[in-house]
Amino acid sequence: MSGKPKQLGDLLGDLDPNLAKAFEGLGRQVLADAERQQASADQAGTGARKRQDASGGAAAQIQAEPLETAPKAASGQSGAPEGPSQALTQQIDLFIATGRAAAPKDELATMEHPVYAIEDGDQRILTYEHNGVTLEVTPSVKGRATIHDKDIVLTCVSKVVDAVNRGEPVSRTVSIKAHDVLTFTNRSTSGRGYDLLEQALERLVGTRIKTSIATGKPARRRTKGFGLIDAWETITRGPNNRLEELRITLSAFTFDAAMALEVLSIDQDYFKLRKATEKRLYELARKHCGDQGRWKVGLDLLQKKVGSRQPLFKFRATVRGIGEAGSLPGYHLVFLHSDDSVVFYGRSEGGLAVMESDLVTLPKLKPKGTRRKSVRRPVTKGD
Repeated sequence: MSGKPKQLGDLLGDLDPNLAKAFEGLGRQVLADAERQQASADQAGTGARKRQDASGGAAAQIQAEPLETAPKAASGQSGAPEGPSQALTQQIDLFIATGRAAAPKDELATMEHPVYAIEDGDQRILTYEHNGVTLEVTPSVKGRATIHDKDIVLTCVSKVVDAVNRGEPVSRTVSIKAHDVLTFTNRSTSGRGYDLLEQALERLVGTRIKTSIATGKPARRRTKGFGLIDAWETITRGPNNRLEELRITLSAFTFDAAMALEVLSIDQDYFKLRKATEKRLYELARKHCGDQGRWKVGLDLLQKKVGSRQPLFKFRATVRGIGEAGSLPGYHLVFLHSDDSVVFYGRSEGGLAVMESDLVTLPKLKPKGTRRKSVRRPVTKGD
């Protein structure tokens, strides 16, 4: 890459019009990202200065106190843990998930494979095989659990992993406020929001999985069957029986993955995505592209991993629309007509560098000839 940065327009000049249009859209998204980041940085700097001014007197008092009176850091809270400690093997009957903020996490196994449906009311039995992994998903009479239902499981997993990182004992049965689930997953806290929670729990407990995916450490690969959750219970309060508390028993499959930290951090804006296909595409981008520059995948394989039942031409149009909208948090999506594939780019310096490199190496549009073809005039009588 040359020392002088190239302008996007210079790189687009000789590209195929379809590719040029796609990357022009990406250029606009990149500029919008940069403006948002600058605005956030300015706002954070202003807030930090205000807090510093307001806490000046308090800071002076703290410095005047004897060193021995300063509170000591709690065990397990200093630094980022590299893995579960011995204390994490302790388990209790009921893990009470507090309202303490927890970074959202996703399970590696269900990010890779289409365990959850992307269509409401999906009653089909899904059979899936890829690279030696087999998966069979059988729905209940109320339908297969959807990727939106998965938000409840991710809330519990995020709370468990947060406790694991802090060295606190945990349990497969998680007690959590229903309001906390709704706010964590960016859902409505109206009465309908609480009703939809119960419906989602019924689909989660009714959907059965048979798979050879290995989880836990040491990983053991065996075929087993289980539900997405083992059990659920609701606790209501008041004369109107308003839902207040959920008690959810995670499957051993999910709990083992959380205990082994077989999870990835995800963007909080993931829960703002309302289209199921957008959520699946984000999961796959996060799993395969991660913090690196890019991930390229053929459209056929992408459709298989997403779990879409659409005809290929409709799935292609859906993916292109999502790419043009630029709605995936942290990633750009480009559809390539040349080989019917999709490329994900990270919204990072590394992703932008790879994108510029790809623009240089993409096939250019062949120049059209300037030579005029000779036209034979018809012969008429009398010539």
